[in-house]
Amino acid sequence: MTEPKNETPETPKEQSTPQPAPTGPSQAQQASAAASAAISDVRAKLVAGEQFLLMAAGGIVAIYLIWQFLLDYRVFVDNFPVILAVLTVLAIWVHRWGHYDFGKAYRILLGALGVSLALFALMSLLGWARLGGGSVDFLHLIGRLLYWAAGVAAFVGAWQVFRTRED
Repeated sequence: MTEPKNETPETPKEQSTPQPAPTGPSQAQQASAAASAAISDVRAKLVAGEQFLLMAAGGIVAIYLIWQFLLDYRVFVDNFPVILAVLTVLAIWVHRWGHYDFGKAYRILLGALGVSLALFALMSLLGWARLGGGSVDFLHLIGRLLYWAAGVAAFVGAWQVFRTRED
């Protein structure tokens, strides 16, 4: 005869407790969404020329902060172009975000500020060429090239804003 086997009832396998799902998006997702919303807001409020001019003026300020302030390279002949760049950013912000309405003078104001930024960049290029075109090292030359490119972008943006007709 066969003996009955002692069968033990199978116990259910221990189920792992699921980790609670995060209740909201991560900080990186929140930062990305905030940056995306800010860029969408800027694109909705600004025309292409204003966007060019805003990026050029912001680039000049960034070049000043990085190359001249942090790295101690002389990229700018004077600090006045940085002041004009900050005034350009402020003029765009004040007008387009409804703090003050410059009226029809707005496009003339931005045109003058952008052309002034371009002229300062051109004067920097001509002065650099007159002195033989030397730079301390490659990083210094990159700073100058970026400044001159920002000057060209400022001119293009200023011209586009000045040529825009608002009815």
